[in-house]
Parts: sequence; structure tokens; C-alpha cells
Amino acid sequence: MNVLVLGNGGREHSICLALKKSKILKRIWCYPGNAGTNSVCNSLKLKLDTFEKICDFCKRNNVNLVIPGSEEYLEKGIVDFLKLNSISVLGPTKEAAKLESSKIFTKRISNLSNIKTAKSIVYNNIDEALEKIKNQKFPLVLKLDSLAAGKGVIIAKNFQEAKVFLNNVKDGKIGNRKTKVLKEELIKGEEASFFFIADGKTAKYIGSAKDYKRVGDGNIGLNTGGMGCISPSPLENKKSIRTILKEIINPTLKTMNDLGYPYHGILYAGVMFTKKGIFLIEYNVRLGDPECQTILDRLETDFLKICLNTEKKLLKNANINLSKKKSVCVVIASKGYPEQYKNGLQIDGLKRNLNTNDETIIHAGTIKKRNKFFTNGGRVLNIIVKSKNLELAIKNVYKKCKTISWKGSFYRNDIGK
Repeated sequence: MNVLVLGNGGREHSICLALKKSKILKRIWCYPGNAGTNSVCNSLKLKLDTFEKICDFCKRNNVNLVIPGSEEYLEKGIVDFLKLNSISVLGPTKEAAKLESSKIFTKRISNLSNIKTAKSIVYNNIDEALEKIKNQKFPLVLKLDSLAAGKGVIIAKNFQEAKVFLNNVKDGKIGNRKTKVLKEELIKGEEASFFFIADGKTAKYIGSAKDYKRVGDGNIGLNTGGMGCISPSPLENKKSIRTILKEIINPTLKTMNDLGYPYHGILYAGVMFTKKGIFLIEYNVRLGDPECQTILDRLETDFLKICLNTEKKLLKNANINLSKKKSVCVVIASKGYPEQYKNGLQIDGLKRNLNTNDETIIHAGTIKKRNKFFTNGGRVLNIIVKSKNLELAIKNVYKKCKTISWKGSFYRNDIGK
């Protein structure tokens, strides 16, 4: 089997490492990749910056499966394009990918499926949102309808916080200036991320995680793409998995089928456990980052075979096994993230750290020059450790974090605690 992975972050490095374990894998490429993916994948010096170039590469190199890592590829319709050219790809069509790319679409699907979700109001633009929420009761939730690199949601404690957020959108600092805005009631409870893979009709559970979005210890500071996570979620048990499948995932698949948008690929449900049941907060149509790193770290079943069974609509009889060990991921970032930061800073300590079965270094924003590693992004490295208990995993992951640094590097000290 020949596989092409699309993306350049920690998620894609993690996907490549999981695929490399498969006995049926022959060759693997990652575009545009990073220093981590380059160390495990076949060399790829071509520029695959259009769907046409990707398609041509796949045909010339007998690529059997394409795995888009990031939501941008899916939102732009790469699945539709490649399938029209008879190339297998793991992921939803452009229309089905609206479960992530449009919060309003997801709300519509939730309501049609009778899924528990927050009550909401749609504002057509930023100015309307600013005007209408002035006299609203706070706290409240504001969500940008369109994609915003994981930064399009705020729980605003007061109007001033909401105003700053919306003006940042208006100024082009967050998301799309022309986006619609969804205002939701604040649902109180405990949040978790549950991951499934679906072949149009059948969904299989592949893991859960608790992520840490804020930049600072104690969950304070600016929202980020994710500063770390643990897997499984403390809220995971057989009952919660069954409930989410029965009340959220399966009704969603049925409604999507009824509307003519059968869902194929990863379906990541952000949920809230409340006294009134489990509520759907949002959907993502790909593996989360850095949640992916801990999910795949615990996956014991051949990931490539799971992907192929999904593409062939054979998930119904597939068994997916997860390690009982606990996995912890800590993100090491550059000073200034999630705002302005410097690239090109030399990373110290990487050569002294080799990956093992229970300890893995994932490259998220790196580049290699003259046999040395340099920063090339805000979130630079992910340190993942798994162990028989959470406390030991936490202890060991922070022990490893202390061995790697660069000027201005930092990480949260409370992941999993």
C-alpha cells in the first residue's frame, strides 16, 4: 500500500508514525511535512500546492490512499476532487465537512437529529452581533460560523470580552471578517472529546481525550490550538461511549444520509457532560491536534487497515483495540504563541532523545538544516508519554520536557493534573 498524508503539523507526524507500524504499508509521503515527517517518510521534493498536482502525483506513484490531516483540505473539497479522479481518500465530502466548517450547519443537523445541544441565535455579521449582545445576559458563548484555526469560540464573561473578540475578527486577527456568528447559551458541565471513524452508516469508537486550550497554567490566557491533552478522558467509560454513539453519533449519520451527505472519515465530537445528559458542543471532521497524538499513541489495531475498512465500507465487523495505558501529551511552544513568535531558533536536546514504545517526540513546527533542528511554528514539539497510570505518565512527560529547549520555549506545567 502507498499512502499520501497531507499536512505539516504534529497531527500529521503522528499519523505517519501510526501508518509506519502497518505491515501492509509499502511507501508513505507527507506534504508539505516537517522535520519529523521527513525522517519517517519517503522523500518528496515536489510542490503539491494544488489539487491537480496532488492528483497527478497520486496517479504517477500508484498512491492507494490519501489522508488529509487538516480541516482546510476537507473544507475546500479535496475528497470530492480526488474521488472524481478515482483516487481513494479518507475524509468527508465538502458538503459533509460542513459539520466543522459551519457551526450553523452543525446546529441544523443537531436539531434535525434531536440531539441535545445549546439553544442558539444566528447573527449575519460582526456588527449585528456587537449590537445585539449589548444587553444580553452574560456569560455567553460566541462561535464564528466559519473555520478559525481552533480560535473561533469564546466564553465571554462580559460584554467587554465579547467586544474584544469580535473586533479581533473584524480586524482580521481571528477567522474570516465576513463570517456569521452563532450565539449560544452557556452549558455548564465537564467537557470531553470523543473520536469515532465512520464509513457512511457504521461508526466505530477510536478513543477519547481531555484537552487544554488556554495558553497558561490554570487554564488562563489566550485560546490556542491546544497546549496538551490526556487520553483517555476521565469521563470515558462503557456507558458514556454507548450513550454518545446512540444519542449523538448515530443520529447524525442517519440525518446526513437522509439529506444525501453520507459521512465518511474521522468524526470528533466535543461534548459536555451535564446533569441533563450529554450535550453536543461541536464537531470536527478530522483528528484533533494534539488529541490525535494521544489517540493514535493508544491505538493497538493497525491504523492503515482501519482506514481501508472505512473506505471500503467494511467497519461493521471491524474490531478496534485500544491500550489500557494512559497517554499524556505536552506541547512545547515558542515565546509569543498564540500571537507573534520567532521562527528559526535552534532546538537543543532533540538528538539526545530517541522515541520508544512509551515515549514519543512529535514534530509540530520544525525544520532541519545542516543536521540541526530549528523552530518553524508556534507549537513546535509534542512530548507524549504513556504509562500504566496517569500520575507516572505525567511525571515522565515533564521529566522529558526539561531535556529539550530553545530560546523562549515554554509549556504548561499542569497538563493532566
